[in-house]
Amino acid sequence: MKKRILVLVGAMLIGTGALTLVSCGGGEEHHEEGAHEHVMYQCPMKCEGDKTYDKAGSCPVCGMDLKEVD
Repeated sequence: MKKRILVLVGAMLIGTGALTLVSCGGGEEHHEEGAHEHVMYQCPMKCEGDKTYDKAGSCPVCGMDLKEVD
């Protein structure tokens, strides 16, 4: 009888641990999706008006570093 109870309790602990890992993993995946948002860059002097770029770099007009657009 004691062996049966120990096996049952062990199975419940393993199941609870597995459920916790699965539920925590789902939150991390969602967080990673948010990290892949598309970032745009723009010259802080607005040399080319509101023109934006896909990658960080330098402004082709004034040479300043492009900044992230909010």
